[in-house]
Amino acid sequence: MLDRPPGEEPAMERRVHGAKVMRSGLSFSARSDARDRSFLAYPRFRQGKECPAGWQAVARGGAVDAVILTRHATDQALSFLLNNLEDPLVPVVSIVSQSHRLIDAAPAGEDGAWARAEQISKRLNQLTDAVLYSSRPEDILLARMYSRELALAPVYDRTSRELVSYPLAGRMENVSETANRLCEDGLLARSFFDKFQCCPDCRSSVLNVREECNKCRSSNIEEQTIVHHFRCGHMAPESTFRNGVRFECPKCGDALRHIGLDYDKPGSVVICADCGDINDLPAIGFKCIDCGSHHDSEQVPVVTRYSYTLTGAAIAYLTQGVPAMTERFGLRHERFDMLLEQVQREQREFKTPFQVMRMRFLNAGAIRNKSVRLWEETRKLVDDALHSSLREVDAVRDEGDSMLILMPRADRREAEAMQGAIRRRLGDILKEDLQVGFEVLPEPRLWNRAS
Repeated sequence: MLDRPPGEEPAMERRVHGAKVMRSGLSFSARSDARDRSFLAYPRFRQGKECPAGWQAVARGGAVDAVILTRHATDQALSFLLNNLEDPLVPVVSIVSQSHRLIDAAPAGEDGAWARAEQISKRLNQLTDAVLYSSRPEDILLARMYSRELALAPVYDRTSRELVSYPLAGRMENVSETANRLCEDGLLARSFFDKFQCCPDCRSSVLNVREECNKCRSSNIEEQTIVHHFRCGHMAPESTFRNGVRFECPKCGDALRHIGLDYDKPGSVVICADCGDINDLPAIGFKCIDCGSHHDSEQVPVVTRYSYTLTGAAIAYLTQGVPAMTERFGLRHERFDMLLEQVQREQREFKTPFQVMRMRFLNAGAIRNKSVRLWEETRKLVDDALHSSLREVDAVRDEGDSMLILMPRADRREAEAMQGAIRRRLGDILKEDLQVGFEVLPEPRLWNRAS
């Protein structure tokens, strides 16, 4: 028996229990539009009220094609309901006016809610069984996008650690990561939404951006005007010229009465109340609200958030189960891996040589500690250098603080010559010394690329 949320009547408890049955007992591809669809009413229909033709209330233990909200649901009650609704594809619509990111948007009015539930249910019927019954987050996300006929669009959300959320994704977590993997597979196309700073430690974007002391990084700082005494030339913060009610020079003791004649105020400085440091400008720091860590502005990476749309390949995968896509779905078959397989076959068949080099960045940690952004820009320049140095037939695999370079139809002498060309190119464009080290991998070590 499920626990019910505070304030809800026991009758709702029985209805929610029936919603725990998943679709796995049904063959959706074999359904016809003539078959009544089952629904769960939350909390219940008014006595004597009839549902539209083609719909029937769920029986105890039955499967659910839709959840119909018959009154305004609190966040707590809605979360409880959906946590016990195991199928993440089931549409949730409301016949009363309410908006919530976990509710599928529907035209205003009761008729619009039923029509929206019907529309989503029909689109779900078009999915292959492999997708419909899948527990993979990639499949679930694609299925929700297809069945709702909507783009995966982010919205600003101050309750989220990322400061954005994707309402279409429902209760899914790590939506951005899942969507970006699908982009790499060619199943989603993305467009820019916004950029956010995030904590290097916990990846939260809930950050306090503040002005700080350059020396001790305290935010207990104050900007003060500088006073310049013409007669003796003394220049110091204005607070040092205040002596009770008198305004006088702390060096010579003269009273200062007329600005422009006795003194002027040529600028200002920032004074730290904790350590007393005086500086022209404050530093900018980031304090993470979630984990409490502190970082300088150079250490805080920027994360780009995107909107996503289905590609033609995704629709073919969802509705036709394209074999080639099904076999490779979710895998990282990059150009490097495919080319490596090809040159290995050529070597076995034609004795054609190939070389794999590992390029290590021995100073990567020191550059990252100095500035995360500097490291990111340096890596971009490394990519540019490799693009201009390597042959068109060569391939590169990124491994973080190192890279694998595959050179088809090349011997060891050519690989060593390429090392020199890359070193020279990096020396021309990089300001930071990466301390690049090269190693031509012997055949036995190719199979353990992480070594």
